Amino acid sequence: MSDPTDDISAAAPPGRFVRALRWVGPAIAVVLIAGAGWVLWDMATKMSLADIQTAVMTLPMHRFVLAFVLTLCGLAALATYDLLALHALNYTSSVSLARAVVGGLIANVFANTLGFPLLSGGGARYRVYSMVGVSFSVVARLIIMSWLTMWSGILFVLGLALTLEPTTQYPVFPHHFIDRLVGLAILVVLTGFIVWLAKKRRAIRVSGMVLRMPKARPAFLMVLAGAIDLLAACGTLYVLLPPDTVPDIARYLVTYSVAFLAGMAANTPGGVGVFEATVVTGLGIAHRPDVAAALILFRLIYFVVPLIFALVLLAVLEGRHRLAVRRARREEV
Repeated sequence: MSDPTDDISAAAPPGRFVRALRWVGPAIAVVLIAGAGWVLWDMATKMSLADIQTAVMTLPMHRFVLAFVLTLCGLAALATYDLLALHALNYTSSVSLARAVVGGLIANVFANTLGFPLLSGGGARYRVYSMVGVSFSVVARLIIMSWLTMWSGILFVLGLALTLEPTTQYPVFPHHFIDRLVGLAILVVLTGFIVWLAKKRRAIRVSGMVLRMPKARPAFLMVLAGAIDLLAACGTLYVLLPPDTVPDIARYLVTYSVAFLAGMAANTPGGVGVFEATVVTGLGIAHRPDVAAALILFRLIYFVVPLIFALVLLAVLEGRHRLAVRRARREEV
């Protein structure tokens, strides 16, 4: 007969492994923040504030205008996230079009800007929809659909950029053949996913919750929304950066996407610090005042201004909801 302690000891390593995994996320965040701090400190010590101010003042006005136009395009894409998700979940009867557009915009701006997206964006999303009686389970499904939209858009843009990359540019990976192979693999996976959804209505289980997947057409629209969101953000920074700093579009798109994901992993508000350090390191454009000016302006235009707008929208919704509740109570009396 075997000793029961043998079974216990055999089961111990997985338990320790699972406990160790809990520290992986925080450890990655600490490493990213420390690395970003070193890069930014190195930049700060090799340029003056006066040079950065001069770079801001000499930036052509048309690039400011383009940055704001692209920011509006990005906000429009974010506003469609929840609209597409509600349609995919077949839950459009209880939520108005305006509520879905405003809810998606507010939640995604909060998630992108404040860090800890599940807490910030999820909390904002729940508050917006709970005002009209939407349950927490539906909001949880909206959050998952929003992440699906974002990730599918990122993959689509990266796949397209790597596949169509001109041979006159430097390859992102060691060779153009590898770039195209990776890009085609990403596009094949995305296409296969949409074809899989087209055959019949699918459902998956996430943390014990059954999630109905979108049909092929809504899924394709979600990919486009995510792609437009990413391209608008990339474009906003692109028009603010000096023209000679981004010679390769494919490398720029990959660098921006990696910087965005690194900022998410670090869980700093809007990826601040980590995003900027990854961009200047990936493109090799540190120690330039005009680059620092572009990054500061991008942070203000694409993050701070939309956050203020989202806060105003949320305040208006909250005020209207409270007035409606008071009016209903008076009518009951």
